[in-house]
Formats: sequence, structure tokens, C-alpha cells
Amino acid sequence: MHGQRIFDFAKSLVEGALILRDAGHSVPALMLIYSGIDQMAWLSIDRERSSGSDFKAWVEDYMISQNPIAATADELWEARNALLHTGTAESTANMRDDRLRKIYYTQGGVKCTRNDDPKCLFLSVESLTEGYITAVLWFVTALEKDPERLSAALSKLGRMLSFRTFPDQ
Repeated sequence: MHGQRIFDFAKSLVEGALILRDAGHSVPALMLIYSGIDQMAWLSIDRERSSGSDFKAWVEDYMISQNPIAATADELWEARNALLHTGTAESTANMRDDRLRKIYYTQGGVKCTRNDDPKCLFLSVESLTEGYITAVLWFVTALEKDPERLSAALSKLGRMLSFRTFPDQ
């Protein structure tokens, strides 16, 4: 199963995010998960450059449709932009468009029991992380059924920066 390499790569990102989260670094952990979604979206397309529409399509196809979470693909895209670019919950788009809720995060056993602001959504770090790794499984399953797409994804994966060991000479 050649798709296992893609799953193993995604799993390493999740493991890194869990290490960060467990050490009290939730925001960098979330950044790593959003970066992982970006990378899977790039692996899913035949073009060299991916876009926000590719991110949203991957989220819709593999995260939300297979294992629904409370956020929409558009909201996750805006949450990603806000977090990665400004470290906030506010992106330019959700400040202009009332239909796009700002995403705030909970962690561990903390749950939002009351939210009086329809412009805000509380999403657990764990549900986003689980949604990502589950989506990767669905993505790899789809790639395994399409050898041409799998080959293209593996070629891109081979270009990603990673630690490689070489046998002793």
C-alpha cells in the first residue's frame, strides 16, 4: 500500500502537534494541523500550486463529508488564515461576512456550554485533529483507487522537506 507513506507523513504531523499541545503550546499545534491540511490539499491536485479553493475542497471532500465537524470549509479556511497570518480568530473575510463565524478553540475536557454570539464557534483542538487524521485516511483510500493520482501525490510527497536517513557506506 503506497498510500501508507502519505498516511505516515500526516501521522508525523499529528504526533508533532500532540507533543506541542501536551507541552502547553496549543496555538503552534493548531498551526501544524492547518499546515497539514494545506499539504494534503496540495497532494490532492495535479497543479503545482494550491489555493484556498483546493484547501476548502479537500476539507469538504475528506473531512466534513466523511466525518462532520461543526465548522464549514469556508470557516476553517478563514480560521487557518487568521491563525497563521495574525495569530487571531479574526480574518478579513469573517469581519466582512456575518455568515462566516470566527472559530475559537477549546482543549481537553473544556467545553463551551453557552455561546450567545452567533458569529462565534467553539471547536475543540481534539476534534480538529481527529477530523484531520480521519480525513487523511479517506484521502489515502481514494488515492489507492486511482493509481495516477496516487503516483502524482507520492511524487510531490518525495519533494517535501523531511529527515532522511542513509545507509552506512
